[in-house]
Amino acid sequence: MAWPDATGLVIAYLGPVVAPVAVAARVPQQSAPREPLVQVRRAGGPALPPVRDRARLDIWTWQTTDDLAMDLALQVRAAVWALSGTTLLGGVTCYRVGEFLGPRHADDPESTTPRVWATYELDLRADQVIQPAPTIWP
Repeated sequence: MAWPDATGLVIAYLGPVVAPVAVAARVPQQSAPREPLVQVRRAGGPALPPVRDRARLDIWTWQTTDDLAMDLALQVRAAVWALSGTTLLGGVTCYRVGEFLGPRHADDPESTTPRVWATYELDLRADQVIQPAPTIWP
């Protein structure tokens, strides 16, 4: 069974959208203040048998000011919402997009760089039918 890599798919999708801002799963080590950055990390999400995965993704945007961080977050928000009903890299279908927590300011605690955080859910199709777990009888 091959589950889609939601983090990798969204990073690949957002890269050209926010260029020249970098998009990554991990924050590079650097001294404060941080360079503009979009970080995508999977925060969980359940399987939806037989062939879907509901990926919950935290997305952080760093910028030089609060206003620019929010502008970048809103650009990312629009791009993520546009994924519903599309096919991503590798032929992975995105059936649905949901917003679990909308964009909100959450400065980077280490560098105090302005940062905005939002959490989204994407329903993605796996590339094979997933067999449900066997029923366990009491």
